[in-house]
Amino acid sequence: MDEQGKRIGENEAAFRKANERLRDIAEGFSVVTQKAQFVCECGATGCMEPIELSLDEYERVRSDPKWFVIKPGHETGAVERVVWEGDGYMVVEKLPGGPAGAAIKEDPRS
Repeated sequence: MDEQGKRIGENEAAFRKANERLRDIAEGFSVVTQKAQFVCECGATGCMEPIELSLDEYERVRSDPKWFVIKPGHETGAVERVVWEGDGYMVVEKLPGGPAGAAIKEDPRS
């Protein structure tokens, strides 16, 4: 994996870890609200765009360590493919090889 790919992977892993903390907070409020705010997990350094998901939707994304939730238009075709689209978000899967391996290695649930 080249240096740019490595940096993108590190950014995505950092956003995924932040979303895990947001999930923990949202879980405490789950009686009051059905949806929670998360951040786009794309590889762009400055992206902090919000994504609204139910906790069930978020858990579905986290069911595969190669999956990331992003805003539409933030996908990088060279390293990922779209798995499904939701209301205001997309779920992408890292392609086999370096991108998928890095995603699995950095998964906070592994």
